[in-house]
Amino acid sequence: MKRIYLDNNGTTGIDPRVLEAMLPHLSPIPGNPSSYHYFGQEAKRLLQNSREQIAAFFQVKPHEVIFTSGGTEAMNHLLRGFFPNAVSGHVISSNVEHSCVYNTLLDLQKKGLEVSFLPAGLLGAVSPQEIKHAIRPNTRFITLIAVNNETGIKHDLDAIGQIALEAGIPLIVDGVAWLGKELFCLHPGISGIGFSGHKFHAPKGTGFAIVRSSLKLHPLMTGAPQEYGLRPGTENLPGIVGLAKAIELLKTEQPEATRRMALLRDLLESGLMQKAPPVVVNGMGKRICNVCNLSFPDNSGEDLMIAFDMAGIAVSHGSACSSGALEPSRILVNMGLPHQIARSAIRFSLSRNTTPEEIDQTIEIASRIVQQSRS
Repeated sequence: MKRIYLDNNGTTGIDPRVLEAMLPHLSPIPGNPSSYHYFGQEAKRLLQNSREQIAAFFQVKPHEVIFTSGGTEAMNHLLRGFFPNAVSGHVISSNVEHSCVYNTLLDLQKKGLEVSFLPAGLLGAVSPQEIKHAIRPNTRFITLIAVNNETGIKHDLDAIGQIALEAGIPLIVDGVAWLGKELFCLHPGISGIGFSGHKFHAPKGTGFAIVRSSLKLHPLMTGAPQEYGLRPGTENLPGIVGLAKAIELLKTEQPEATRRMALLRDLLESGLMQKAPPVVVNGMGKRICNVCNLSFPDNSGEDLMIAFDMAGIAVSHGSACSSGALEPSRILVNMGLPHQIARSAIRFSLSRNTTPEEIDQTIEIASRIVQQSRS
């Protein structure tokens, strides 16, 4: 059985060129960037080169790139770093955030933070006007997901960034499902944004936060002064080299990859709508190129996911971080979708490696399974 992988918002495979770049730094020869001898200084040079590469891609200063273990750590740092001691003030967010933000805000809420979880509604995103109206005198920051990891719906970060800039309020962004799907420029109103390597063909256990110089955060941990005092501990040099290589590849490959993923995503949707009606597209807002979240009324999403897997197609019933949950997706429920629509949802997420042949096969296999499960 030839298996088809359509769960790329869960994780992506390492690009062979990324692995090739990492291999020399996985050798028995040691290298700690904090050491003063030759080996340490060579490691420090590689670390700085990688940081400068990434900074140039985002058009930020090298010292504004802080390496982490992934998106969850990056976002926790960006959110919790506001509160070294007492938790106070007000924060604006949405009710469709990834769990690394949503649960962090709930924890901070228990400690005294006021949080406005603005409803995304059927659109799947909060409008800039709603953000503007929610600002209070004590609002500390706004935090939003750039691209929803389950629906692919995008927030209008240019408009929201402008609102944040004019109000003098930091905008903190979860960029994990954004990078590797389209090229973009960071609006100057974005004060901090987090990314995860394994979502764009870099290794797991790698990530970074961009922390603008104007944003003064406190470290989550205490220790040595690595990462400009914001993230102590010896840096994961092979992983960081892999991150930089993965981002280098985006410069040349992303425009064509975006176009191709969008075409294949649309082909998948139209094929399933034609061969397995009724099919509902979840989220009415603008979407990123690689995701479609589809509901198949009168079906169970979990049952379909299992049947697809047994037929060789890897998909998701929601976020990989909440897999195993029997309840419908929190994101879809919070958007206001009826229970029967939310519980029948399947997320298909493509990568730049997805082929037309795989999409054709998925349409045939998935439509047959959906029809059989309804009979």
